[in-house]
Amino acid sequence: MKVAILIPCLKRGGTELQSLSLSAVLRSCSLSVQVICYFEYDELVVEDFKNAGVEVKLLNLNRESGCLRLINNLWQEIRSEKPDNVNVQYMAPGALPIIAARLAGVKTIFATVHQPYTTSHGLLAKLILRAVSILATKFISVSQNAEKSWFGASTLFDETKPLKLHPHHFTIHNSIDTDKISKIVSEVSISELKSELYIPADIPVIGAVSRLRQEKGIDILLEAFTLLVRSGERAHLLLVGSGPDEKKLEETVQTYGLTSSITLYGEADWAKAMQLMSIMDIIAIPSLFEGFGLSAVEAMAMGKPVIASDTSGLKEVVVHGETGFLFPVGNVTTLKVAIEKLIREPQLRERLGTTGKERVLKNFSLDLYNRKIKVLYNIQP
Repeated sequence: MKVAILIPCLKRGGTELQSLSLSAVLRSCSLSVQVICYFEYDELVVEDFKNAGVEVKLLNLNRESGCLRLINNLWQEIRSEKPDNVNVQYMAPGALPIIAARLAGVKTIFATVHQPYTTSHGLLAKLILRAVSILATKFISVSQNAEKSWFGASTLFDETKPLKLHPHHFTIHNSIDTDKISKIVSEVSISELKSELYIPADIPVIGAVSRLRQEKGIDILLEAFTLLVRSGERAHLLLVGSGPDEKKLEETVQTYGLTSSITLYGEADWAKAMQLMSIMDIIAIPSLFEGFGLSAVEAMAMGKPVIASDTSGLKEVVVHGETGFLFPVGNVTTLKVAIEKLIREPQLRERLGTTGKERVLKNFSLDLYNRKIKVLYNIQP
């Protein structure tokens, strides 16, 4: 079987990581996998896919070239490659690749939406997604809350049932390779890495691994941390990632006079990001919305407590009071209080971290994801 994964861009993000996990499962079953990227890409991310045995085709199309031209280009590519199955990563413009695949005569089309519906999408976007989902064989969401936001109802995919017994749309949670994360963490010297970053060895580290853009809420975390420090708490904030708000956040740190207490590390590849996460005592995810919350799962796999916004997919990952804390979206004071509590109660941090790790192994493991994908693609054991 030949599978084509259609994706608008190959940058560093949760969608690309999920696509890489999907590719790895399919390749492990000796399927031929091709990724067709039609817009922007990062050379290092492309290499990640190639190293996984995936053929990558970069179309280098212009986002402003228009809907009809995009459909025509994708239709030609699909007709030329003749895949048995097309998997569309439903990121804008998600509807057009599904139409192109159907016009090219592909009989099996899966589509995966990675973000929840928000009012910023507009009602038209919801109507388009619902309408075009009919053209797909099955439509997948990465969380039940994301699925509900688009369709009004949700079902968690059951790997013990054959595909024909599942509804037209359902949820398959993203997954992580816990063994790989454990190996990375085991090789890190926390004291040495802290020293390299000029972080005092004796104070707790609050951290976030995130794109630095408005919807990730990092400005909210900065405000909460500022209140924390001004109240007399000793702590350090480590931010890993880059994005359009990076310069603005750097200026904010300087304005608050906290350059010695806050480290903006910048962009890091996945392995380095996991190393940096390993020195964090508390992970904060203050996103305004989140389709799933991959960094929360990665943190929990390390046994770290997570403080996250009470929104979308994060509510399915973090269990309030059991694996971390949830706080109302945008509420700086509640976030500050939650961080303060975990700083002062190391035993609570340990308990939440232990429960979080157990939850990841049960619900978000790579083994579980593999079983679901094999049923989805009708791959016989």
